[in-house]
Amino acid sequence: MVKLRVSVGGSYTDLAIINCNDELQPIEFDTPEFKGRAVVRIKDFVGITNDASEPILNSDYFNGRNRRFSLQVEGRFKREWDGQQVYFGTDFDRSVELPDGFEMMLRVARYIDPVVKTSLTKDGKPWILSPLVSSINTMTAWRPQDTKLPSPPTTPRPSMDISRAFSMTENGVTGAVSSAWGFLGKLKRGNRSSVMSINSAASSSENNGLNSSTNSRNNSSEQLDKSRQANGIVSPSPVPATAASNGLQSITSPTTPQPETISPVESDINNDKSDEGMPLGQWRAHLEEDTTFFMPESASLSTSQRRKHFQTEQNRKDFVYKTDLVHGFEFFSPHMDFNTFDIRLGLSMNIRKYLSGQPVRYSCRTLDGETVFWAVQFELVD
Repeated sequence: MVKLRVSVGGSYTDLAIINCNDELQPIEFDTPEFKGRAVVRIKDFVGITNDASEPILNSDYFNGRNRRFSLQVEGRFKREWDGQQVYFGTDFDRSVELPDGFEMMLRVARYIDPVVKTSLTKDGKPWILSPLVSSINTMTAWRPQDTKLPSPPTTPRPSMDISRAFSMTENGVTGAVSSAWGFLGKLKRGNRSSVMSINSAASSSENNGLNSSTNSRNNSSEQLDKSRQANGIVSPSPVPATAASNGLQSITSPTTPQPETISPVESDINNDKSDEGMPLGQWRAHLEEDTTFFMPESASLSTSQRRKHFQTEQNRKDFVYKTDLVHGFEFFSPHMDFNTFDIRLGLSMNIRKYLSGQPVRYSCRTLDGETVFWAVQFELVD
């Protein structure tokens, strides 16, 4: 039976298997350009763990929320980059088969996110990317020395998924659609488990052995406690994942017009990129939209206001990811079930057969692919 394996890291080739739904032990990673840590939440997770422990089925995070997964990353950029330089989305190492109706999905995606960019040539390395600052679901920032952590709301606020009613009368398409990415998608202490992309041609049969999440709150709490007790853990502590030391791999397609090589903001080009003096502070297990630290001239914008503001190119160029702030990002969706690779948009479609054995990968990177800040990889393995 195939199972889901999720890996996180600072490059495409140096990824650590992560224990999904373990919110108090984020995995740390470090690259020449970004120092961060991450947690991945998967609803009804029954996949692979990095220490052969019992998987944590669910997280209380999902209670009252219409979401099936969440990627949360917190960290610091080691040089200043502007909002036009840092992108987020899906990318692949080889061509993928595009399902029927994919062009229509792209039209919908561009309606929702007008600044999305794509490269989908059959003989290249396809990607769908959008500026991070105008596409990510939740964005916030704080000083590393800040210790006042936000508390999760008693009743979660309505989901801010990039989903809305949409109608295209000329094609007769009506209904709820997802975001630009919605349709594509612990290590033992002192140990490290690196994962290379495993592109096995496994069977495309679905994993139907998922347990009901009726008792997810109790199950997840008990499993989390057992996992921590087994490892002698009494307080939240990030799990390190050493970054690759041989540089970052370019994934730019040689068959498509290339964007100009992107360099960090000139005013910070000579900053020391060593790890000294770059603490991350306390891990924040809960993120809320807050733009006051990086847009201090106005009250905090809502998610939709931030996205709209940064759809303007000049606004993205004027925005800078500051090196003295910890930036927090979260991406989530109600449509993609990574346990089976099913997309649920009214009708259900399994995308595994279109990927030629490749994992689904979300990346934060430059548009030309020369710099990768972090990557999260989902793959079904035997």
